[in-house]
Amino acid sequence: MSDRTTNADERDEGSLAAMPAGAVRRVLVDAHVHLYPCFDRGAFLQAAADHARAAGAALPWLLFTETARDFAYQALAEDPPAGWTAERHPDGRTITLTGTAGQQVMITAGRQIQTAEGLELLALGSDEVIPDGTPLQDAFRLALAAQALPVIPWGFGKWVGRRGRVLAAFLASPDAHHLFLGDNGGRPWFWPTPLVFPKVDAAGRRVLPGSDPLPFPTHQARAGSYGLVMEIPVDHDRPFEQLVSRLINKSFPASRFGRLAGGLTFLRDQAAMQMIKRTRR
Repeated sequence: MSDRTTNADERDEGSLAAMPAGAVRRVLVDAHVHLYPCFDRGAFLQAAADHARAAGAALPWLLFTETARDFAYQALAEDPPAGWTAERHPDGRTITLTGTAGQQVMITAGRQIQTAEGLELLALGSDEVIPDGTPLQDAFRLALAAQALPVIPWGFGKWVGRRGRVLAAFLASPDAHHLFLGDNGGRPWFWPTPLVFPKVDAAGRRVLPGSDPLPFPTHQARAGSYGLVMEIPVDHDRPFEQLVSRLINKSFPASRFGRLAGGLTFLRDQAAMQMIKRTRR
């Protein structure tokens, strides 16, 4: 399903740095983004900008979720693709890329950890590597210490059986009020809504949607295809902090943009990922 906002109005025009303090921008927040070496970086950025325009947003805000072996955020900051310039924000965790046509893409650093229990943990807003195999509780605390937003994203088969029990126990723990869950644009449309989503929603926390591109060249166009459309005040120096203040407070409205995967797309992607996993063994 797709919830779309109205077209961006005049207050959404112009660069972030040039806007007056307190002005509001409508952004499309994709909370689970990978930029793989097989992607054309310019096409990746342009696709994100195109999705934001389709959502009626002024720009996309991509929250990176890089593995311990990936450093695409730093590469973009230091060496953006041809036709793009990069500006680092003073918060040290966000950059804005601007294309030759004036299109902009905001990117915040983030990490993805495969925990000892077999669950994924995202540390949104931190570029500090947390080693794979770290126990969930330890990885969670390290993410908080890095002032990151911790998210456990949905993944095919990852919230059932033993891992499902680990997730349920963590959601029942005193630390759970700091944790977010993530939805995934790769989840097939016919898949039942995970039972924990309504529970987290009822507890006053958002479920954060993200596109979660896979390491296939065709997925370079997925960034920004699934996310939240929301309005935030401009803060050039501390943009991620301002975003977090909106994400953790559900009184600020947000609408979901994008569609879940079709059945054939889901099956094709899962088969391709199994082939990649076998070749890595």
